[in-house]
Amino acid sequence: MTTTGTGTGTEAVIESYQRRAAFARAETAHLARPRLLRGLLPAVDHVAEIPCGAGHFLADYARSALAVTLVDASAAMLAAATENAVHSGLSDEKTRRHLAYVQQPPDLTSVGLIVVPNAALNQLACQTALVELLMVLRAAVAPWAVVLAQVACVHPGGGVDTAGFYDPARQHGVWFADRWFHPEQAGGAVLRRRRQHRHGERLQIQFDYRSPARSSLHATAIELALFNAADLRDAFTTAGFGRVRFLPGQDGMSEVLAAAGAKP
Repeated sequence: MTTTGTGTGTEAVIESYQRRAAFARAETAHLARPRLLRGLLPAVDHVAEIPCGAGHFLADYARSALAVTLVDASAAMLAAATENAVHSGLSDEKTRRHLAYVQQPPDLTSVGLIVVPNAALNQLACQTALVELLMVLRAAVAPWAVVLAQVACVHPGGGVDTAGFYDPARQHGVWFADRWFHPEQAGGAVLRRRRQHRHGERLQIQFDYRSPARSSLHATAIELALFNAADLRDAFTTAGFGRVRFLPGQDGMSEVLAAAGAKP
């Protein structure tokens, strides 16, 4: 078994994803697409996922015949996303790849839609202040671009969004199997075990990937900061974005749509 640390520093997080890349394509295969995504794709010809991980909504981009930019700080994840793009039907000539930190993104001024998937902002906010992250992203995009982010939020009354990595209704502090894989598509793993913890406005999620013999192939953990709607609106506005739309989660993650200039 290999284990990656639970540190929240940028380098520690990137290192943890180097080994997790073998399982990532299978993990994201059934991720629910943002409800706002379908209506946004016809209005753009170029979309970016940042950080892309192994790629999240690539088949949707392929069906819309879009140019796609993939950005991630993990070389292993970027390689997995590149392979996933091919399997999703994206042409190589319309797919760009950048090995870069979200905190130091490439020039995205040719991109109309920037997708920040699967609560990546929540995890990044444990490394860098949210407003600082959004200011850097705002500076990298065109004035006419829009940003769509899937986020994990706390709602009035204390409820927390459900996600593929967290279920507030499940018991905390105990291991349970939460995902099953075909081993040839998931680095030899047939299942993922998860143990979830909540400490106030922070989540810590542990993962353990198991072989057909049920031995541990790899174990890792992530930490995420939970947001609320008001704080998200304030952060995007302070970072220089235009009108911010918040869509609360419905048996899934919440969504934020923010325009760099004009209203979304």
